[in-house]
Amino acid sequence: MWRVLFGGLLAGLILIAVPPSAVAQRPDADEDDDDDGPTALSVGNLSSDFTFGGSGGYNYDGSARALMVSGPNGSLMVDYASGLGTGQFDRDTRRTIGAEALFGGNATLFDEFLRLPISVYIPIRINLDYRYLQPRNPDQSNLHRGGAGLGAGGGAQLQLPVGPDFIKDNLYVRGSALLVPAVATTLNGGDDETARTIGDDTPISASRTRMRRTLDLNLEAHFTELIGEDTGIMAGYTFRAYGRSREEPSSVGDVIDAATLSGSYVQTNVQHMIRVGLTW
Repeated sequence: MWRVLFGGLLAGLILIAVPPSAVAQRPDADEDDDDDGPTALSVGNLSSDFTFGGSGGYNYDGSARALMVSGPNGSLMVDYASGLGTGQFDRDTRRTIGAEALFGGNATLFDEFLRLPISVYIPIRINLDYRYLQPRNPDQSNLHRGGAGLGAGGGAQLQLPVGPDFIKDNLYVRGSALLVPAVATTLNGGDDETARTIGDDTPISASRTRMRRTLDLNLEAHFTELIGEDTGIMAGYTFRAYGRSREEPSSVGDVIDAATLSGSYVQTNVQHMIRVGLTW
């Protein structure tokens, strides 16, 4: 199953980096038409508070080095951290590696809003992600956790309407907010099957499949053509909050609960990332 996830993540990177117009050219398209917006490659520190079973051995709180490719149709983030806390265990270090892709399309509501050069749209995204994590106790198996889902939200992109032409033609501000219902599961069966506790001491199994709900907020400012004809700089902020159900999904109603903010969900991960990079 992990091979399928990695294949999906790679496909997501291709879809993010290559706009649809580069794959299929409309016969009646104007060659001078603007594309949907800039693409960026950025780096930063990803701050995570990962809880996987109360005070269990798979928890960590710290920063990871992260790289993100983001575009008008989604994003791909890869992060890596070492030296995570080991508690009372005699372990030199712990490591984690993660990858998360959001890719899809946008249903445009307005190309211009209130006569301003602002595009308002509904982003529709497929979500694939993978997390590898070493436990505090070296006698426990490493965690391999994967998830897949489909979500939607709201987004907008503004091209600054004031100032000299150099600024008006090159300064973009883009933002989106997504709610992504998903199913997450442990990809290897070797981690501790013992019930653990999260938050209010309600038992939660560490290894079983759960419904997951993710809130993804992404803000970016791009100044294109600052370095060269096709290259500029950007700055961005990403926030993600994850929650999972207390029980295994057993019906369509559990899926609907995840999509409608219903049901009892426990927060398991919160991420913040300020990033800078290149845009084109």
